[in-house]
Amino acid sequence: MKFFLTAAFLLSLGISPALAATQQRIVLPTNVVPTHYDIAVVPDAGHLTFTGTAKIAVTVKQPTRTIVFNAANLHFNRVSLSGEPSAPKVDFNTAEETATLTFAQPVAAGYHVLTIAYNGTIFQHAAGLFALDYDTAHGKKRALFTQFENSDARRFMPCWDEPGIKTTYTLTATVPEGDMALSNMPIATTEKLEGGLKRVQFQTTPKMSSYLLFFGTGDLQRISKKVDGVDLGVVVKRGDTAKGEYALDAAAHLLPYYERYFDYKYPLPKLDLIAGPGQSQFFSAMENWGAIFFFEPALLIDPKISTEADKRRVYVVVAHEMAHQWFGDLVTMAWWDDLWLNEGFASWMENKATDHFHPEWKLWLAAQNDKEAAMHIDQRAGTHPIIQPIYDVLQANEAFDDITYSKGMAVIRMLENYVGEAPFRAGVRAYLKAHAYGNAVTDDLWYALDKTAPVPMTAIAHDFTRQAGVPLIRVTPDAGGITLTQSRFADDDTAKIPTSWHVPVIENTLGTGEIWRGVVSRAVPQTIAMAKDAVPVVNAGQAGYFRTLYAPALFTRLAYHFTRLSPEDQLGLLNDSAALGYAGDAPLSDFLALARQASPQMQPLVLLTLANRLAGLDRLYRGLPGQDAFRRFAQAILDPLYASTGWTAKAGEDQNVALLRTALLSALSQMNDPAVIAEARKQFAQFEKDPASLSGDQRRNVLAIVATHADSKAWNALRTMARTTHNSLEKRELYTLLGRAHDPALAQSALAIALTNEAPTTFRPAIIASVSRHFPDSAFDFVQTHLDAVNAALEPDSRNSFAPDLIAGSVAADAPARLEAFAEKHIPASARGDVIKAEATLAFTRRIRAQRLPEASQWLAQRHN
Repeated sequence: MKFFLTAAFLLSLGISPALAATQQRIVLPTNVVPTHYDIAVVPDAGHLTFTGTAKIAVTVKQPTRTIVFNAANLHFNRVSLSGEPSAPKVDFNTAEETATLTFAQPVAAGYHVLTIAYNGTIFQHAAGLFALDYDTAHGKKRALFTQFENSDARRFMPCWDEPGIKTTYTLTATVPEGDMALSNMPIATTEKLEGGLKRVQFQTTPKMSSYLLFFGTGDLQRISKKVDGVDLGVVVKRGDTAKGEYALDAAAHLLPYYERYFDYKYPLPKLDLIAGPGQSQFFSAMENWGAIFFFEPALLIDPKISTEADKRRVYVVVAHEMAHQWFGDLVTMAWWDDLWLNEGFASWMENKATDHFHPEWKLWLAAQNDKEAAMHIDQRAGTHPIIQPIYDVLQANEAFDDITYSKGMAVIRMLENYVGEAPFRAGVRAYLKAHAYGNAVTDDLWYALDKTAPVPMTAIAHDFTRQAGVPLIRVTPDAGGITLTQSRFADDDTAKIPTSWHVPVIENTLGTGEIWRGVVSRAVPQTIAMAKDAVPVVNAGQAGYFRTLYAPALFTRLAYHFTRLSPEDQLGLLNDSAALGYAGDAPLSDFLALARQASPQMQPLVLLTLANRLAGLDRLYRGLPGQDAFRRFAQAILDPLYASTGWTAKAGEDQNVALLRTALLSALSQMNDPAVIAEARKQFAQFEKDPASLSGDQRRNVLAIVATHADSKAWNALRTMARTTHNSLEKRELYTLLGRAHDPALAQSALAIALTNEAPTTFRPAIIASVSRHFPDSAFDFVQTHLDAVNAALEPDSRNSFAPDLIAGSVAADAPARLEAFAEKHIPASARGDVIKAEATLAFTRRIRAQRLPEASQWLAQRHN
């Protein structure tokens, strides 16, 4: 039994027990360590190459004949070590991305300077030093930026490219005289050179990890303001400064907020938020210390085309990346096992900070859907603990997922709610002060929090970070009240491994003001006394990371009072009833019955989730006989909400109605609502004559619906707009919309664009992903057929997940076999976590279509008879 549980747990991570027993973490030797880097680079943007010189101060701990460090896609021209009379022999290990220097005689212990002259490649995807091309009224231009997380600094310079090796950097770059050059620190000196060039040297950085170094250059502009003595700026391509004002204002609010929260002044002299005209399938922004890089959609707001959702996204992403300046940059995880220390905390902090400045956005209510995204993974095969064993950089790529980010966020919120806001903040402050400019592991955080928390919390924290899965709290009536018991929730048998957690639970008895707090474990159920007809709300406020399963009588009682619940608890009950219905732990009709209670008076974000869930059910019904009946049911719920919101904003309406409106229109469009489609086409015709006729939100809704239901004339009109606009935000939006067409021939035309130079390189994968929304099999087959061309447009971090993500939406019977064959041929065995997740999603879809939807259809038929 013990081996079976261990084997099942490892398989849930995508690691075979035999492999785990022998697998060793691939890291550099520790006998030689860097203490400072002087890096000088000369990019040749036109030829997509660069030259560099690295002078690296190293400490040799004991005599050695070999020095090993990271290097990838670099060619060494000269290598020397101070005090050594001859050049060493150089050997490259392309698989492990290392270079080994072998010297004729042992190198003496002590201080040395390693000098390497080299040249490298400027990529056209976000890895190492990369180029982003964009259109202007005067022709195409090219800007250069770097992206190093998690292991791409080695494509820019020879280095010890591990997060636990921190040191200082001095960067020098030779660039065109008219271009701006940027790095983590302000410019120290500028020297004019012949040939219209200049040499820029930046001030030396504090001690930091290699993945946080940054360099960028191009025809850029900067807007700035002084905030608490920090030079705070937003950097954009020339002509876009107005689009950066919103982010600059957000950052100006957030910087002093974080300094107060962490009780630690931002330690660098400047902080730039830098916008690049492109996109990635892997990330939207990167927290380089003092020089945060964003792809434009995550930073810029264009009043003509940006939406309410865009504004919130920019604010939240800025909040996330700025939180990293302390949690991630000042204190960095020691190895990728603890990536969640960076990302889970920043995901929690983005909501906390944004909610402070914009309580009207109801960020914590919206964050319940982020928690749901984590639970969808965590309740299936292919999940992993928040803290997971990472053996190599390919596995590190897979750690950037909803478990690390959103489960990490949800667990931190649960812990703060359990110990109290002030004690939690005190522990965080102590942790940062203890490990500033260094590295830490998760237990360092728990140690600090345990010293400030009024109740023990490490056992709870360990349960939720060291083991995978979602707890299930069952609520059953007894003679004197209710009993809470704990087990594991899973929507497939392979994930139903007996697991115990210490689960902090809050119960609020509706209408009485009586609140119970306690910890429920598998071994220790809890009984709560209450009146026989009381209405218990378990996980009140929804701060807990677990599912709640009420006994049928209790659920019926709670459902009767559904509209009396807080928006948080309404949303929690909707999400739990859907998940429990899909898993077969409760009837799916429980969710459908709750959905019928929707009314325009409810909180817009609750209704938004309901609309999205109904649209998700409709996609699961795709091609099945019961789809028409389900659509009639869903539209009867959605139509009154649509009638209430309409197409345009009303004076004084809740800002969240804009988000609801988009969700309603999208769901009704998906269900082929003729009135919605006709109105969108009517507004599009007017938009073609007068682009200013539609506001940002209305414009986005109209274009999305028209693209989805486009004929060749409308599709070609959108394509012409995409080709001719010089606005890179708009160009990205329009090319992505072309992939949404439900017409198979137009979808194929969109895929064909991804093989040409018509769309910018980094936009092409997004077109393919857009096609997969309606044609997952076609998109997957396209990638298989043109894999080299697609990979050329994808950053390496996305290559092992891109195809599995495309086919995960398929309902084809042979999809699992096709995915497995692709993985065997193209994805390393150690990096198939995303394959396992896609296989679990395919299995979930098959099971729901075979078992749950027939039950739902029967309930719908009975309701209409």
